[in-house]
Amino acid sequence: MSKKAKVLLITPNLKGIGDGVNRIQPSLGLLLIAPILEQNGHIVKIYDSALDGWDNRNLIDEKNNIVMIGQTDEKIANTVSNFSPDIVAISVLFSNLLESAHNIARIVKKVKKDTTVILGGNHISSAVSDYKIAKISKNSGLPTIINDLEDKNFDLAMTGEGEFSFLELVNKLANKEDISKVPGLVKKIGQEEYLINPSTRVHDLNLLPRPARHLVDMEAYFKIGAFHSAKSRSKRVLSVMCSRGCPEKCTFCSTPQMWGNNTRWRSTEHIMSEIGNDVKDFKIGEIQFDDDTITVNKKNLYSLCEELQKLGLPWCTPNGTKVNYHFNKQEEMYKVMADSGCYQITLACESGVQRILDEIINKRLPLETIYPSIENAKKAGMLVHTFWIIGYPGETYEEIQKTIDFAMNSGADSFSFAILSPLPGTPIYRKVIKENLWWGGRTLDDMLFRSSLVKVDGFTGPDEFENFVNEANQKANLMLKTKDPKRFEYKYGRDSEANALVKQT
Repeated sequence: MSKKAKVLLITPNLKGIGDGVNRIQPSLGLLLIAPILEQNGHIVKIYDSALDGWDNRNLIDEKNNIVMIGQTDEKIANTVSNFSPDIVAISVLFSNLLESAHNIARIVKKVKKDTTVILGGNHISSAVSDYKIAKISKNSGLPTIINDLEDKNFDLAMTGEGEFSFLELVNKLANKEDISKVPGLVKKIGQEEYLINPSTRVHDLNLLPRPARHLVDMEAYFKIGAFHSAKSRSKRVLSVMCSRGCPEKCTFCSTPQMWGNNTRWRSTEHIMSEIGNDVKDFKIGEIQFDDDTITVNKKNLYSLCEELQKLGLPWCTPNGTKVNYHFNKQEEMYKVMADSGCYQITLACESGVQRILDEIINKRLPLETIYPSIENAKKAGMLVHTFWIIGYPGETYEEIQKTIDFAMNSGADSFSFAILSPLPGTPIYRKVIKENLWWGGRTLDDMLFRSSLVKVDGFTGPDEFENFVNEANQKANLMLKTKDPKRFEYKYGRDSEANALVKQT
């Protein structure tokens, strides 16, 4: 008879600027791993340290007003001690969560030293592709996979879509079997040498179970009400992913490393089964689809919209989608979306300069399609939020100004100017490493999406550029609010502040 394990799945504390961290929701990755483990007889607990300690805000950098939000070391230790897990897996979505992840690993080993501690999530899945770069740059002061796995408190790492491969790993660990061939496994095997197994993809997403939302405190998330959309219609939000993968190859994006370039869709029946059950169980008032490119497949989108129209709940696309998908029939597509309940679409514009789109981002987006797309969505009755990124390597000060001006004249209902973050595993990250474009004293630990890490033309340092971007956001949002107060209103937010949207970026 095979042995079973007690598995603790952890989301670490969050790091942010002042009170700017106002986004928290259950980790969908852990919600999918948990039921697969449960179905195979393992005992599972999901622990969101940031949620548990949401009111704890520890100032860790007074100069830059950086806070760590989440539970205290003592209470994390109590959680580990009370559950007494055989295996702990810590999911790191973004590189700036590594500090907390390493701390939690240390706590786990102190409480129960024989526990196997595993690092997983988007960060390691992307960073592992830069293993050779990490070896070269290990003395640069930049966090790398080497830093991650040289930490004696981490025994293993897992990369890629880990729902079924993690089950295989847990089964083998529980029964003391050889783990060396588990897909996606990363293990130290020598002095700065690692076993790195290729990860696998879940090709049939209909094999995924209903997310284990029964294992988390959904009411606590609802109470905070800090989900992706700045204009949420309800605090009882359900976050759903219909697809994985993106056909685009933007140089700043780590999605291809995690999900691949081929878009895979769940069936409409599979999606609506999840939504229908969770709407009933949790009295859901709004759906937010976290897909990277929900509009890329019009056939699947229309099928989903047909069922969403019957459901009668508002929904939106907070993660953004490419501007010019199905451009010639876009009016029709946006009307179908709006009629089914879509109140806001987010468009990933990224730049208002064609050279940046073509030569630096590698985004197949004609600039002349942006304004009509925004207009088409507004005609359909949807609010339009747009994403813009500034501070690319090689971008001039004049081009930054052009992007700001282009965005402010776009007609969008809201937008945010984000500072480029060089994510591990991306071409831009490799360029920054190769050309040593880091601001002095800045590393991936400082990546907060409103923090400047990369040298920018026309600015003397990161603080100057951050202030410039904050001011641009404030001016833009003040303009929007003055121009059309009704469309700028927030049901849940701080619409009294000129920089309300800044806090959403």
